[in-house]
Amino acid sequence: MTGPTMLCSRCGFANVPGDQFCGSCGAFLEWEGAPAGTATSQLSTAAPAGPVAGAPGGAASGTPTPPPAPGAPATGPAFASMPADDELLRCPACGIANPASRTFCQTCGAKLTPAAKVATRSRDEIAAAVVAAPIAAPPPPVPGTQPGARPGTPASSAPPAKRSGLPGWIIAVVVLGVLVGVGAVVGSQFLKGSGPASVASEAPTPSGPAAAASNSSGAPAASGASAAPGTSGKPAGPTPTPIAAKPLKLTGASASSILGGNTAKYGPQLAIDGNPKTSWQEGSATEKGEWIEVGFAPSTVTAISIRNGFGVSTALFKANLRPKNVLISVDGGAPQPVLLKDVPGAQRIAVAAATGATTLRITIVDTYPSTKTTVSGSPFQDAALSEISVLGVAGP
Repeated sequence: MTGPTMLCSRCGFANVPGDQFCGSCGAFLEWEGAPAGTATSQLSTAAPAGPVAGAPGGAASGTPTPPPAPGAPATGPAFASMPADDELLRCPACGIANPASRTFCQTCGAKLTPAAKVATRSRDEIAAAVVAAPIAAPPPPVPGTQPGARPGTPASSAPPAKRSGLPGWIIAVVVLGVLVGVGAVVGSQFLKGSGPASVASEAPTPSGPAAAASNSSGAPAASGASAAPGTSGKPAGPTPTPIAAKPLKLTGASASSILGGNTAKYGPQLAIDGNPKTSWQEGSATEKGEWIEVGFAPSTVTAISIRNGFGVSTALFKANLRPKNVLISVDGGAPQPVLLKDVPGAQRIAVAAATGATTLRITIVDTYPSTKTTVSGSPFQDAALSEISVLGVAGP
């Protein structure tokens, strides 16, 4: 318990020998303390010069002074400046009594609170309590303290344990980026409005009316075609009825123009004959605005199936123009924009359920370009549609 005063290098407070933690700031003196010189020590000036007090025979042998007997007055620089009637603060972590002038426990470093005062003791009793306290390594953490906290520090004052993994600000930036991206996608859908709907392709099937029926289950397209209202004032259901829908019996077809006026070879009726090797071909100098319209008995329309281009062969399919972006209107209602695929197979497109409808019109907006093939005279500048099938439920 003898030796020079330990000065805290963090706050400069002079601690008595044997203290393990600074009484002012709570720093661990094994790391933050340093022996003070004779001129700067607060306690060494209070002790007379010469041999270390408490050493056998008064010689400065460096042998630690044994603890005083119970009730015997404590001597030495450790208690030279301690007031005789100083109050004590009981450490809430280790139970050691500390002078009331301290902020942190001299043994375990826990923060002292005024509520931990104990009865007033004399200087000798304080010295006996301090000397009797263990000076070994800091005690293990008291149950309830946080991992990584200073020994004896209550959980409420212990620093939080370091976390592993990414810093919190990186996670926050990532989350913010995701939210911005989702907002941009949702916003683009609102801004886009009624853009072209996607269509689902179906595998080619044998020709004839029976084949058209086998390809039409009435279910909406797998990729989901956006439906637009358009029933010319007739009430429309909230969703299609795919289970009951089936190909409707088409009663006729008309078109804005026919290639060369040759109705028998390129007329609109060839687009509803169930044969994908025949087609309607428009005959206008410009394809934009050209249309084909089919009729049927009053029905609830839920979808259509289209075979694009002239499907008699791959060479003729590429040699002629194929509708790309089209507008689909049921009974003269609001047109639904649809982007057709450049494939010869059937493409199914869901439309808003239109009750009591009798007509469906497809209007060309633009086309896929034709190319030169093995067909003589290709490429041709006429748009073609091989087959149109209307799906729904018959009845008003």
